[in-house]
Amino acid sequence: MTSAVIDLRSDTVTHPTASMRAAMASAEVGDDVFGEDPTVNRLEEKAAAILGKEAAILLLSGTMGNLVGVLAQTRRGDEVLAGPNSHLLNYEAGGVSVLGGVQMRALQWNRGVFDVAEIAHAVRDPHNPHFARSRLLCLENTVNREGGAAVSVGDTDAMCDAAHAHGLRVHVDGARIFNASVSLGVTPARLVREIDTVTFCMSKGLGCPMGSILAGDADFIAEARRWRKMVGGG
Repeated sequence: MTSAVIDLRSDTVTHPTASMRAAMASAEVGDDVFGEDPTVNRLEEKAAAILGKEAAILLLSGTMGNLVGVLAQTRRGDEVLAGPNSHLLNYEAGGVSVLGGVQMRALQWNRGVFDVAEIAHAVRDPHNPHFARSRLLCLENTVNREGGAAVSVGDTDAMCDAAHAHGLRVHVDGARIFNASVSLGVTPARLVREIDTVTFCMSKGLGCPMGSILAGDADFIAEARRWRKMVGGG
């Protein structure tokens, strides 16, 4: 008698199905760096449309998506605000600091939700030379280390409004953004409408063997392509 084993360590341990392998083997391919891979081009266009953003770029992993996403909208000496339990702060090897010279700062949240007054209070005076310049607020949805909490549209919009009012851009680590979409009963595009940049992982709930998408406005994605090249992704 064979005992079945259900592996619940992560949704990344799934294997591609036979039909997925066949689709990969038969896919029309080209050079993505030259913009000549029609399959990648269609994927990026479809992802951007689903998220309601102007453009998107394919990257190797969610960690690379967050890394490129942060570096493409910050400068050395800037500061990024993130939750104390966020994946970006805890599980990405300090990449934004090592490679981008960007300071990470933990801001308390409640299951992925920052208090809007605390966002306003946390922003540094950009004219004071003692401080790193606060540049970016990073959200996460769903929130991995908060029991997979899904952050609502209302909370997301309120945090974005507070950040934008104080000159911050907003990035969301949306590794499992489609899980949040299903849980909340809203479209992905509505969920990230007020967010400037968003990543999602194709190796999570979507069941793909690898890859992530980073989406935002066209100018941002053009800058992201440069950073993808610099970190070895193209």
